[in-house]
Amino acid sequence: MAALTASEKGISVALLEEHREVGVPSHCSGHVGISGFRKFGPPVPKAIIENEIKGAVLFSPGGRELLIHKPSAVTWVLNRAELDRHLANLATNRGAELHLGSRVESLKRDEDGFLLNISGSNKRAISCRMLIDASGCSSSISRYAGLSHSKMDMLVNSAQFNVENLSNVDSDFVEVYFGQRYAPGFFGWIIPRRDGTAKVGIAARAPANVRECFKRFVTKHPIASPKLRHTRTLAPTVYHPIPIGGASNRTFADSILVVGDAASQVKPTTGGGIVFGLACGRIAGETAAKAIESRKTSDNEIASYETRWRKLLGFDLKAMTWLRRLLYNLPDPELDSIFRVSQELKADQVLNRTSDIDFQGRTLFSLARDPRLLITFLSASFLSAPSLLAPRAGNYREPRDDFPETCSRQPNY
Repeated sequence: MAALTASEKGISVALLEEHREVGVPSHCSGHVGISGFRKFGPPVPKAIIENEIKGAVLFSPGGRELLIHKPSAVTWVLNRAELDRHLANLATNRGAELHLGSRVESLKRDEDGFLLNISGSNKRAISCRMLIDASGCSSSISRYAGLSHSKMDMLVNSAQFNVENLSNVDSDFVEVYFGQRYAPGFFGWIIPRRDGTAKVGIAARAPANVRECFKRFVTKHPIASPKLRHTRTLAPTVYHPIPIGGASNRTFADSILVVGDAASQVKPTTGGGIVFGLACGRIAGETAAKAIESRKTSDNEIASYETRWRKLLGFDLKAMTWLRRLLYNLPDPELDSIFRVSQELKADQVLNRTSDIDFQGRTLFSLARDPRLLITFLSASFLSAPSLLAPRAGNYREPRDDFPETCSRQPNY
């Protein structure tokens, strides 16, 4: 989206993709809010939309159930690989140059901006006046620029595969499974497609081994595993880290903007980053284009990027970070108690009024005027007080003189 936006402004853009094919490997479930995607993303072909979802079934560790149901679809399940390819095609059609198999191995500043050394079969150097770092939560470029990394005290590792032949899964609903035994710090999911297949996954905080947690979820979970007993796996399991600690403290430096997972612009509650990535990518592209046109790319000149995206997303990210910290270390008995309070107060009826799953802070702030949801929040806060006191990550650091020679792109799963 950043490349598309800058290209639309008439700027010369090189789009560097480290893999040899756009969208592969795909680590994302592709579950997005319809209203948010339509607001910030371009139109997409119908073939990319794999399902339209009307609600969610939430399961507590002890098997309690909350149903959130809307009369019409509120989310889409997208083919994430095809979405990436669609966006790349839109960018190249507007003039961006796509370089496949091109990973930035090193960079250095020069009088005109940066000189990037690119790896791959066609090793070469590329010069540019500005960088937009969209390379994920293991970004070396952000470290080079002295920007705070993803908040590692709130990082989860995810595992997901695609299956067919599920049992007792309603294609209108995603299923979400909470519990420290199966998905410590996060949750498991079953996201159905309209063709009867589904995306099944979990995420878990360190030091839990996500491979072992995922195997336990698929084979031992008392509710999920019977639905998966006769399934056939359609593709190998993919693993990926997700930053859920809230946005980085600073997302710009001289001639550098950071966007998406690299800036931890991810919903801490669900780990979703597509809609926020589209919104921030557009702002980054606009900021970069304006800076290059004016030949003013210093940090003071491009600080408007951070001002704009925080004005758009800042409140919601802070509220969602609070909710995630509330649940991150919460023992299963306390989480079951929260579900029990929610059921007794019929808080699900309040949640059914929500219409925007992306801007959850504003939505929940509005809904909390209902005493049922307010009491549920107060109950949850009391039960999970230690979780809300977890340590925070560091702040801005001075830029490095050297670019890291190597960078671990994924944690040890």
